[in-house]
Amino acid sequence: MAFDEKTRTPVALEQAPAPEDALRTMVATLVQETLRTEFEQFVGAAPYERTPERRGYRNGSYPRAFKTRVGALTLSVPRDRAGLFRPSLFAKYERSEQALVLAMIEMYFHGVSTRKVNAIVEQLCGTSISASEVSALTRKLDASLTAWRERRLTDTPYLALVVDAHVEHVRREGHVRGTAALWVVGVTPDGYREHLGVWMGPSESEASWASVFQDLVERGLHGVTYVVSDEHVGLVAALHRYFPEAVHQRCQVHYQRNALSKVTSERLQLLTRQGLRDAWGAPTREEAALRLARLITELRPDAPRLADWLADTHEATLPCYVLERDDVREKLRSTNSLERHHNEVRPRTRVIRIFPHEASLLRLLTALAIEQNDRWRTKHWLVEPTFIPAEEPMRRSA
Repeated sequence: MAFDEKTRTPVALEQAPAPEDALRTMVATLVQETLRTEFEQFVGAAPYERTPERRGYRNGSYPRAFKTRVGALTLSVPRDRAGLFRPSLFAKYERSEQALVLAMIEMYFHGVSTRKVNAIVEQLCGTSISASEVSALTRKLDASLTAWRERRLTDTPYLALVVDAHVEHVRREGHVRGTAALWVVGVTPDGYREHLGVWMGPSESEASWASVFQDLVERGLHGVTYVVSDEHVGLVAALHRYFPEAVHQRCQVHYQRNALSKVTSERLQLLTRQGLRDAWGAPTREEAALRLARLITELRPDAPRLADWLADTHEATLPCYVLERDDVREKLRSTNSLERHHNEVRPRTRVIRIFPHEASLLRLLTALAIEQNDRWRTKHWLVEPTFIPAEEPMRRSA
């Protein structure tokens, strides 16, 4: 973001390309602000400020292309009337730009202390960043991430939701505690996916998920006819409260894991796995139910506890048959698509291992969600998807 040097109002950079991802935008913001700070120190005064230390006057700015490891940036470089200002940042950045980018990522996302960040930048690049500068930049970044999390969802209906969570470790109240990162992905009628937000919760409780769904509804989420998730009691109860007319599909992958955990014999585990996959591959719901009934009968002599559990719960895995097309049903019968995103997130969070506070975790996960949305916008996830309106209200599965 550039600023008009006379009015201090944001202006678009000349010929600045649209950012390809959130990380590049954040790096550009930091570099631009560093240039502004260095120029103010050179001139000896802020805009319109009268000081005895003033050594020059502003004379607009000029664009400068700048290549970094996160992509090409177009910056607005301040200029003084005498033409004496030479930003030291470029030479220092170009000597160690990879290390500086890593330091900036640490500063923005990892929640490390200002003192540590300043030491890293000073050692690698020969320049320091004050605590006030770090705080100002972090506030600016957090404002943009908060705006994304609070954006309105009224422009398009989201006919299907994929809901899941994963756990990270955060220091709270003097202890390291597990914290649930709560995710909801919406699927539009034309087949695009979109992270609708990121939320934190002490656990996957009904209260935590209710807060998520209330936020989505207040932001204008509408059109939901189908939801796929695991069978966590608190999650299902919250879904039942906020989307009572939506068909609820119990994630088949989670269900299979639950089933396999109930037997230890390799033979029975193989029989269960193959039987479930065969049933869920049936062309109709009726045929799937028949195949599951045969599996239950086959398992009962050697695994009566598993057979009873399957008999009580298998119906919850079949609502996906309201989706007529096989390709749509294949992708929306489990939360695999969201779990793959979790697998991409974990290497980034594993670097930190224990986050110093929830704000630092939320900052990182929000940035990653925005980056993922940018990639998802480039192609359809579902080709001409067809959604069937809910035929019956969502109900809790046994």
